[in-house]
Amino acid sequence: MLEYQIFFDYGPMILLGFWLTLKIVVCAIALGIPLGLFLALGRRSNFKIISFISTSFIELFRNTPFIIQVFLFYYVLPFYGLRLSAEYVGILALAAFGSAYFAEIIRAGIDAVPKGQLESARAIGMTDWQAMKNIILPQTISIVLPPLTNQTLTLIKESAVLSTITVHELTMTGLMVQGETFRPFEVFIMVALLYWALNETIATIMRKLEKKFSKNRKKIETTKPIIKNLQRKGL
Repeated sequence: MLEYQIFFDYGPMILLGFWLTLKIVVCAIALGIPLGLFLALGRRSNFKIISFISTSFIELFRNTPFIIQVFLFYYVLPFYGLRLSAEYVGILALAAFGSAYFAEIIRAGIDAVPKGQLESARAIGMTDWQAMKNIILPQTISIVLPPLTNQTLTLIKESAVLSTITVHELTMTGLMVQGETFRPFEVFIMVALLYWALNETIATIMRKLEKKFSKNRKKIETTKPIIKNLQRKGL
């Protein structure tokens, strides 16, 4: 039978672990998406050195296990004089890991926009950066939102790995409570429900955003309306 008293006695402790998980994931995504955008643009760069560095970073973090990356951040950085708390290491590791996947998602989204739009923008005197900022990236958002959502949910679940470096996030807290109570079923029901609630909330929000941006993208079906609008603005 379920020991319901555990939910009341250890619920606040589990919620503290959940709160730390939420903070780590939010910080990691806030760092990872801009870094992913930079890497995506760097990989498409005409400068070979920038393209090489960006591609190497992406392939390194995509093709090695996340737990190994966490250990490298946690145990190797102190040898170079950079000593960080386990929580900060977790944020950096999760951000670096996620940015590699975000980069490929964004790059694929950019490539999905018809090339004729970039060529038309160049034809009216726009620089590549102006074309990217005003034409390509706005249309890319609706394309990349679904895979970005999936990757965000993956990062939330991967954050459980941070328990291996003593980060007291949700999974680590669950393990500690289970060690005190010897009631793994009740404890990990709480942990699983909190992960599910967080993921479902994010997925619902992102679905609504996807619908909103999809409607906006339908208004921009050809290059001409965009170009004319930008010409009127003097861009």
